[in-house]
Amino acid sequence: MKEKPFRIAITGKGGSGKTSITVLLAKALIENRTTKLLLVDADPTHPHLCDMVDLHPHQTIEKIRKNLIQSVYRNEKVLSKIAQDIDFEVYNAIQESKHFSLFSLGQPEGPGCFCPSNTILRNVIDSISHDFDVVLIDCEAGLEQIHRQVLKSIHFLIIVVDLSMRSVETARSIKSSAKKFTNSQSMGVIVNKSLGDITPLLNKIEEFKLSLIGTISDDPLIKNFDLMGKPLIYLPETSTSFREMKLLIDRIFPS
Repeated sequence: MKEKPFRIAITGKGGSGKTSITVLLAKALIENRTTKLLLVDADPTHPHLCDMVDLHPHQTIEKIRKNLIQSVYRNEKVLSKIAQDIDFEVYNAIQESKHFSLFSLGQPEGPGCFCPSNTILRNVIDSISHDFDVVLIDCEAGLEQIHRQVLKSIHFLIIVVDLSMRSVETARSIKSSAKKFTNSQSMGVIVNKSLGDITPLLNKIEEFKLSLIGTISDDPLIKNFDLMGKPLIYLPETSTSFREMKLLIDRIFPS
C-alpha cells in the first residue's frame, strides 16, 4: 500500500448491505496484523456499524458538536476555541479494540438539518485519519454525503449493489456525483447477496461502464448472525462471504 492513510468509502442504495461489506472488509484487513485500521460509522440514520463490530464509542460527533455549542451559550467557551477543541474531542472519542479503532457520526437528537455534523466529519476524515494506515467509512445511503463533499478526500469508492436494477441505477448516479465532488482515484461495484443467475445485473453494470470489483454470495451465516443479533465481526473463517472478500482485497488496494 503506497499511500497512507488509504481512505475507502462504502456507499450504495439503502438496504444493499453497505455495513456488512464494511465489516467483511475490516475482517479481511485484520488478518494483516500490521495494518492500523480506523472504522467510521458515518450513517446518521442507521448507525449499525458499531453493533456489527461490537464496539461503541462513548461520544459521537453529533454529541460533541451539541456540547460545544451549549458551552458557548453558557459562556463557558469562546467561538474562536471551538474549532481547536473539536479535533481534540473527536480524537478522544475514538474507541479502540485489539484490532481496530472506531468513531461514530451519531444520530441527530432533534429536528433540523444534519449538515453541521457532516461538515465536521469531513474535516475529521482529513485530519485525524493521518494516524492510521487504512480508513473505512460506512456511509449514509444515497448521494447526500457525496454532494456535501464529506467524502472529498477518499482514495477508493466502493459502491454496493444488491440484486435489483434500482441499486445499479443508484450506483451510476453515485459514480457520476463522485467524479464531481470527490478526489477518489478509483471506484468500483461489489454485488452483494449474489444468488442464482445474475447475468442481467452484470450486463447492466457493464452497460453503465461501472467497474466490477467482484461478488459476495448470499451467505446463510450472515442471515443467521443477523437473526440472532450477533456482531458480524465474529463471523467464522468458514463464512463464504468472508472467504470471497479476502479474494477481493488485491482489487481494492494498490500494490
